[in-house]
Amino acid sequence: MPTSNVNGLGINHQHHHNSTASNSILSLLNLILPVLLVLIDFKFKNEPTSVFQTHPITIKVGVANLLAFALAFEIEFTFHPCYLSTTCAALLRTTILFCGSLSVASLSSLLFSDAWRPLIYLMYALLSLINLHGLVREWCGRVHHGIMEKLQTVCTGIQQWYVRRSAPLLPL
Repeated sequence: MPTSNVNGLGINHQHHHNSTASNSILSLLNLILPVLLVLIDFKFKNEPTSVFQTHPITIKVGVANLLAFALAFEIEFTFHPCYLSTTCAALLRTTILFCGSLSVASLSSLLFSDAWRPLIYLMYALLSLINLHGLVREWCGRVHHGIMEKLQTVCTGIQQWYVRRSAPLLPL
């Protein structure tokens, strides 16, 4: 993980990128959620039943994911990512993205007809899989790098042992 030393303080560039990504997700949700809520209110304004009665599962999924998003974001904010393992920090970022996106997908699906809802969730699922694929590739790369380092250490140890063992004894 690249760091630079500014005024004696190590600055983690990866954390800066991650906090920037988290801030942009938060900014996007700050923009999208109020707009979605106003549009949902407008769409269901003249309906005899509320949106909560018409689409209880969709609303529950949207709200539950919004709460999970807020919890994951608060965990990231409270526990500075430089104190977390890279895998834990990456899972936390993925959770934030996943929950925020599913919340938006759920609420935005209420604005479209029943025929369009599966397509909205399909687009959400594909985008989530792309993000998950990137996370898995990053993790596999780290595991591969760790295995190769340990393998190189073992091979070097074997080579040094063999050289010491096979060295001819010189008379004193």
